[in-house]
Amino acid sequence: MTRPATFVLLLLAASPAMASSHFDALRDRAQRLDSLGAFLENYIGRCEDVGTRADCEQNVRSLRRSADAKAFTASVSEQTLSVVRPERTAGGYRFVVTPFIDGGGLALTHGAPRQQDSAGRPLIGLLVMDGALPPGMDELDIERALRTGRIELEVVFRPEGTWRLKRKGASGFYDGVKARFLAMRLVESRSGTEIASKVFAQR
Repeated sequence: MTRPATFVLLLLAASPAMASSHFDALRDRAQRLDSLGAFLENYIGRCEDVGTRADCEQNVRSLRRSADAKAFTASVSEQTLSVVRPERTAGGYRFVVTPFIDGGGLALTHGAPRQQDSAGRPLIGLLVMDGALPPGMDELDIERALRTGRIELEVVFRPEGTWRLKRKGASGFYDGVKARFLAMRLVESRSGTEIASKVFAQR
């Protein structure tokens, strides 16, 4: 009996080695972004000049149609510790990821936030990666990398539109790109050693 593709992908995500291999396959097929901020700005569009607004909006629509059919990959280094929370487990680590990545005042999110917390910050569902201790690294190595910021988050995603959320108790809006996160990986930035990875079931 042929097993559904979703079941096969769940098996891939359950095995760290297979998940890593599948992450590489997804990343290698995706378009690499050198600047996540520039991508977000172009995708959302800032068409404020009255004289060029029509052409600008047409260009933004064209870019979105093209981008929505593609997967992209980006590395997040400076923000990793602000969006990743490590938790010690019996077999290694669990990394709880807040999929709200700032790109120069615009956000890349897994799905779209629908509300804000009491402090006015947008709320978004969390994602989880589990990882065992990598070969050649012990607990002290992991703790040191986490403490000194030598952890880098890699994300493979597909954009699916934009969102806007009125700031609570302040003027202006939060603006972002709603995306589907296809895969994530944490690596030690000096050696490139993988610490954890997760491939999500595709729909």
